[in-house]
Amino acid sequence: MADKVAFLATMPPADTPRISTMLGHALVVLSMGFEVLIFWTLDGAHVVRKSVFEKFDEDIKQKFLKCIEMGCKMWLCSSAATTFGIKEEELIEGVEIRGIASFYEYASEAKVTLSW
Repeated sequence: MADKVAFLATMPPADTPRISTMLGHALVVLSMGFEVLIFWTLDGAHVVRKSVFEKFDEDIKQKFLKCIEMGCKMWLCSSAATTFGIKEEELIEGVEIRGIASFYEYASEAKVTLSW
């Protein structure tokens, strides 16, 4: 079983430098053989909405899609989804809605947990 890395992503869609950097970090640890989760919550919840995602530059889109292709888990916080009225059909393919307890369970087994 691979070691795990958990990212807690809270940055808003306008913070493209941090989104791009975090996705770059995720790609590095994925290439090192780690299992990776990015948990989108608070303002970060908007990043995984198709209508928002489509407005990002190609660099961010490609990094995000490459993360998914390499097996990165992408979870949207269920509380954030409810707060912002985000429905499952509005999400980028590959993103799942999960509760905060799921993140804590994953993070408790992670070798590294990072907050963005």
